[in-house]
Amino acid sequence: MYVGDKNRIDVSSSQFERFISEGNLYVDKTAFVEHVLQDASTTLLFTRPRRMGKSLNINTLATFLDSKQSTRNLFRGLYIEQSPVFAKINKHPVIYLSFRELNAENYKTRFKRLLDRIRAKYLQGEMVSSSLHEYFNDKDNYDTSALLDLTCDLHDVLGIKPYIIIDEYDKPLMDNVGLEEFDKLKKWFTSVLGAALKDNPSLEKAVLTGVTRIAKENMFSDLNNLEVYDVLRKSIYDTDFSLTEDEVLELVQEEDLPGVKMWYNNMRVGDALLYNIYSVMSYLRSRELGLKGYWSLTGGTGLLSSLLTEPRIDIITKMLESKGHRHNTRLNHQLILNHLGDAALCEDMSFFTLAVQAGYLSFDADGADYKVFIPNEEVRQTWARILLDARYKGLDNQLLDVFANIHDTESFSMRLTDFVSMALSYNDFKSQDEWVYHVFFFGLIYSLGYDCKSNQETGMGRFDIRIKSSKFNAVIEFKTSKSSSVESLKKMAKVALKQIEEKEYFHDLLKDNLPIYKIGVACHGKKCLVITEI
Repeated sequence: MYVGDKNRIDVSSSQFERFISEGNLYVDKTAFVEHVLQDASTTLLFTRPRRMGKSLNINTLATFLDSKQSTRNLFRGLYIEQSPVFAKINKHPVIYLSFRELNAENYKTRFKRLLDRIRAKYLQGEMVSSSLHEYFNDKDNYDTSALLDLTCDLHDVLGIKPYIIIDEYDKPLMDNVGLEEFDKLKKWFTSVLGAALKDNPSLEKAVLTGVTRIAKENMFSDLNNLEVYDVLRKSIYDTDFSLTEDEVLELVQEEDLPGVKMWYNNMRVGDALLYNIYSVMSYLRSRELGLKGYWSLTGGTGLLSSLLTEPRIDIITKMLESKGHRHNTRLNHQLILNHLGDAALCEDMSFFTLAVQAGYLSFDADGADYKVFIPNEEVRQTWARILLDARYKGLDNQLLDVFANIHDTESFSMRLTDFVSMALSYNDFKSQDEWVYHVFFFGLIYSLGYDCKSNQETGMGRFDIRIKSSKFNAVIEFKTSKSSSVESLKKMAKVALKQIEEKEYFHDLLKDNLPIYKIGVACHGKKCLVITEI
């Protein structure tokens, strides 16, 4: 169910009150509030991929609980209004913190300012204990017990136990994995959270969100009461974040649903297959831009890129080439962050666990083993760009300029030859020359947003790469030359063109009534030659 105007879509805000008061489209996720308040656990951690609605959900929770506001009218007509927990609205002080803006340079001073804002909201200066008074008035005092002290002061003065709500708890650590600041950050945040969350008699409940489930030895070593709801665990919270099929059906026109499903569906959480809420909303907000990678433009791939090895690139490449390809692996529910600082130290299980937790892979469970796969077209395009960034440093932008001139086949062939030879000259590859070029072209072209297929049967054979666009279509065939001489390369490029023609790899493109380009690529080591015919 949703409320508000379907045409007023805000993808930049996570403020529940703004959605409701301004009449913006809001998909009713207030069942999350009910589930949290009915949960018997004292400390809850929810891990979901970025842009899946975590911040909006916990802002909704904070808005519901906050004893300094009267927010009953904001929840009128929503699910929570009919819930038995609605009687708890505006009954608790809330220590609501976001770690999003905490970095290695400012985390202590910024954290102090966040706590001081909470103190000023609920307490007068004379009501603050001596330890907190010293903390806030001494610029060099960064006592890690301050969060604990604030909960105690709120309880003592107001007679009501507060909630602690922390958004993006893991961001400061994940941003500094492998850097010298990491150990110092980990020690400080572990002390802060351990003091406030473990056996704190003044705490009603703590709710944390993040992308990753960090192992206890990294951050939660002192907590024995932490209840974790991650993407691998089946729970009542499965559909509380992002969009279900029924919710999408309410928002998307019937004729658009297949495309939306292909691009943004298949993000598994427990038993639920969900749609990426950020991407769906971005698409609905800007339909004229069409289906594209909205989520992928929000960043966050640096750590995965740094952990790529040749075997992992091979696995991801197979997934890119075959949409049905699944890789069998074990997944660890908890990430040991020290293992993510170096690709050589990071086991495959940790790499694929990170990719699943961060939303770059989906999964099917098979007992203790998992089958991981790329969930949709948006994430496929993101992986293509990750591979490019790891190997070719963003050279796809230059390739876009090359394809803009494809109608001039001779000039296009010369520029593409120069571009590819230049790009590959800076990299070391396996001895399988044709495979190297195949992966290089596929990743570059797919990341540009073209409809790109690889190794599929059509006509009377199986093409290497096929490109479809709104202005032209193309078929690329690769051949290995025995020599790097121009004559030998030209000969094999013509053999590739002849194979495209004889095998009719372009057969199913004829119905599009667009120019079709045959691109023959001959390669020898790091040298190549391209010949193009229309």
